[in-house]
Amino acid sequence: MVQAESQTDSQTLSLADLQQRLAAQTLVRGDFVQTRHMAMFNAPLVSSGHFLLAQDQGLQWQQTVPFPVSLILTQDKLSQQFADSPAQVVDAKDNPMVFYFSHLFLSLFEGNTQQLTEQFTVSLTTPNAKEQADGARWVLTLTPTAAPLNAVFEHIRLSGDQFIDQLILTEKRGDVTEIAFSHQTTIPATLSKEEQRAFQL
Repeated sequence: MVQAESQTDSQTLSLADLQQRLAAQTLVRGDFVQTRHMAMFNAPLVSSGHFLLAQDQGLQWQQTVPFPVSLILTQDKLSQQFADSPAQVVDAKDNPMVFYFSHLFLSLFEGNTQQLTEQFTVSLTTPNAKEQADGARWVLTLTPTAAPLNAVFEHIRLSGDQFIDQLILTEKRGDVTEIAFSHQTTIPATLSKEEQRAFQL
């Protein structure tokens, strides 16, 4: 059985409170910087861009640096486009393993702690001094309990306040991916026509 440990500096933020806080943000836009530390490279691989999370639609991930990549993830489809090349669309039934990890990613962004506790041991704790200095008010550490996740990840760590501000994925093989989010906003509260079209895969 998965056990959830909840503790914060105020002793008031529970796992259910955190899910409610994150789930209340039904549409979030912002920027990201992704830094991937890989054992085979001396220097980290850094990319950046913009993201849009719409809980009734999915996740749009638009990398702009070092080169343009557009990734759109819905509940049953995944679209990836490099620069001006045609988009490649994958259906859930064609590659179920890809969507296993894709749905995990959506659960992380949406704060779906119920789904996460089915696959992880969950610990909600007080941030350390450095994390508090960065504005974090909670730290959620996820340790996978079953295959295939426990064969890939050592643990996944999220931290933030009103939003998720940082996501760190530590892999068994030693690679670490850090994603820092900034300039997050819930305004405008509706999708533009162009954004609506992007999710129509």
